Amino acid sequence: MNKDQLARLQRHRKVKQTLADHATAVADVPAFAGLAAQYLAQLGLLDNAGRKAGPAAAGATLSKTTAGTALVARLVKAANALYLLYKADGDLTAAAQLHRRDSDYTTMPDLELATEAIDLNRRVQARQADLKKGYNVQADFLTALAADAKSFDTQLTAPQLAIDAAKIKGATARVTLSTLNVFLRDDLRAGMELLKDTHRAAYDALREASQVDDARYRKGKAKQAGKGGTEDADMRSLPG
Repeated sequence: MNKDQLARLQRHRKVKQTLADHATAVADVPAFAGLAAQYLAQLGLLDNAGRKAGPAAAGATLSKTTAGTALVARLVKAANALYLLYKADGDLTAAAQLHRRDSDYTTMPDLELATEAIDLNRRVQARQADLKKGYNVQADFLTALAADAKSFDTQLTAPQLAIDAAKIKGATARVTLSTLNVFLRDDLRAGMELLKDTHRAAYDALREASQVDDARYRKGKAKQAGKGGTEDADMRSLPG
């Protein structure tokens, strides 16, 4: 694994966390919410590749901790409430895609569970008005779910570098990483522009998170600033 690849993996982790931090803004723009879901799904594929190749002990038991058990319980309630709501809406496809049993979550690798928790929390927060009315999903539950999902994801930070190092050892994982880089550069970055005038804080945070944190990027950005350029150096000059 070279420094550029590691920098890009770290960038994807930052973007993932920023999407979670600004879940309400993301959900407010359906086109961008769809892009975010696609991005997280692709990142999940990379995480799964890392889980198969990486250290078995790294983050492997977080879902079995007290905090993990509490998160799973909330996810089950949230998923079943959304299931009923989606069916009432007539959206049978969305309803069928939800994981509604404890075992669905406890058998997931931790990285996949963290991604699922963030996505499900985003969906629940977006429909909270409807869920509060008739599905016994109250404000304290919504607050706890958001906090638990974010906390669980944050706990993965410590073993993440070890897992990341294993993610790109195989050709398939390298292709997945390259595909993810291109999706971030071309699609997700385009979607960020939809947030610019109405959700500026989310826009600024996502733009910052999407920068590559390595020496080549910093040098390129400084050079662009000296020329008065505005385009992000890593997205223009570095490989996907």
